[in-house]
Amino acid sequence: MAHVIRSRGLVEARRLKVDADRVEFVEGGFLGKKKFTFNQIDCVLMSPQHELSFQVGKEVFSIPTKPYKAKHQAAIDALVQGVRRSAGDAATF
Repeated sequence: MAHVIRSRGLVEARRLKVDADRVEFVEGGFLGKKKFTFNQIDCVLMSPQHELSFQVGKEVFSIPTKPYKAKHQAAIDALVQGVRRSAGDAATF
C-alpha cells in the first residue's frame, strides 16, 4: 500500500509517495519526478514548521506536512521505517 503526501502551493505542486520498496518525489510536474530506494536516503528531517525533508547525495527534497492528518503521518512513518530498515539497527532519527 502506498502512502502519499500532496502539497499544492501558489507556484508548484509537490507529491511524496512511499511504497514498500521505494520513494517517489514529484516537484512541479511529470518532468520533476525522481525515484529512490530507501538505502539511497542519507537523512530524514522534520522542521518545527512541519516540513519533511530527506537527503539523497547532495540533493535535499522537502514537502510541507500536516501532522494532524492521518495520511500524512502514515507516509512519514513509512518513510522513516523504510530508511531504518535499509540502514539496519544502527540508524537513529
